[in-house]
Amino acid sequence: MTIDRRGFLKSGATSALFASMAGFGARAAGAELHGSGPPPGSPIGFTREEYEARWSSVQAAMAAAGFENLVVWQRSAGTYDKVGDVYWLTNFQTYGTGQDPPTDATGAPWTFSAVLIRKGQEPELHIGMDEESIDRPNIVVGKIVMHKPNMMVRFAEYLRDAGIEGRVAVVGDDVLPGMSDRLLRRHTAQIEWVATHQLLEGPQLIKSRRELEVYREAGALVSSALDAAMKAIIAGQRSCEAAARAASVLMAGGGGFHRISVNHGPQMQNVLNKDYYGYNMTAPAAGDLVTVWIYGPIFAGYWMDPGRSSVCGARPTAAQRSLVEDCAKYTDEMMRAIKPGATPAEVGIHWAEIEKKAGYFNGGNPESGNSGHAFGHGLATSFPGYTLTMGAEDIGLFGYRRLSEPVTPGMVLTTEAFLSRPGVGNAGFENNFIVTETGVELLDKSPMLYW
Repeated sequence: MTIDRRGFLKSGATSALFASMAGFGARAAGAELHGSGPPPGSPIGFTREEYEARWSSVQAAMAAAGFENLVVWQRSAGTYDKVGDVYWLTNFQTYGTGQDPPTDATGAPWTFSAVLIRKGQEPELHIGMDEESIDRPNIVVGKIVMHKPNMMVRFAEYLRDAGIEGRVAVVGDDVLPGMSDRLLRRHTAQIEWVATHQLLEGPQLIKSRRELEVYREAGALVSSALDAAMKAIIAGQRSCEAAARAASVLMAGGGGFHRISVNHGPQMQNVLNKDYYGYNMTAPAAGDLVTVWIYGPIFAGYWMDPGRSSVCGARPTAAQRSLVEDCAKYTDEMMRAIKPGATPAEVGIHWAEIEKKAGYFNGGNPESGNSGHAFGHGLATSFPGYTLTMGAEDIGLFGYRRLSEPVTPGMVLTTEAFLSRPGVGNAGFENNFIVTETGVELLDKSPMLYW
């Protein structure tokens, strides 16, 4: 099914006009707005019933963990890395610069927001902005509470007045800066804030039918973008031009990105580009290894991160061909090893069998000097904090813990491999896919090999 992207993504300007025509006006600090969410026919993309199902699953997760109250923090305003949870719950994000002055006078209202979920109640969105500054028709929530002039102080007062005390779960304990966190804690002495980073992962693990439709659309979009960038860098265009081609495809399709990494070199030592923007103004020479990686909220806020490797000019040496084709093959074999019902440990054991014949992983081949690493992870409106590991390890690369649930249809996962060969260079690939009843459905369908 193909989604009408224009209908799915309603412009902020249109929403602002709708709000002004509806006679919305400024309200007093701490004012509450009650509402049933977007009006009938609003092209929001997800129905209120879908959001209510999400809220119910979070309530169940709270009960299972022994919490009656949960606060979920968001940092947006020009970035995407800590937007996903509040966005998934309410369809809200701020749109400022994120450059609020370092003062505790206001609580950075254009950067931070919170969702409060109480046992048996619909979520509340807590913000420091006024009503004229939000896209009210497209926010889906039980009520909106506006805290001025100081988001942190007034939110703390609200919690005290509501009688919320004792253990309160927090998702996003890593979001607030020290200044804001200290201010909030100073005014909530009655609360024991308990960081529960994993609480939303269960509710977000199995995607709904509508979410899977969005992922298929995101997959088609990022495939076209990745293919455009790969063809540009293989043709010898500058890495910034290759990135621009990918960005143009994504933006013209109503999508976006967090970072587009385009790298190259005769013996490319890093698969990902380390420049400030992820690309620079240099062009590869014929025969250079090249890589493109695209990651971020590709469409409707849902993250993907596929990657490809090749050679500028598409005429690899025998050694380059072997390196790139090995990496592509192992990435694909890892994906094909994903079977519904398998435990993450069983997947890791199967991957270890693939590793044995590869001669790259877990320190590589001492005689050849080859090395590499491979893993998988989940996808949602952010990068979840779990991974699929190679072998029996409970903790994977970068400190991610292993997924605890069996592989289940409706999950959206990844496999990625990075290989290195002395005198040749580095290559990397990543595939994103949906777990189905019979195996996997590949989402990023740009070619694995470009020769």
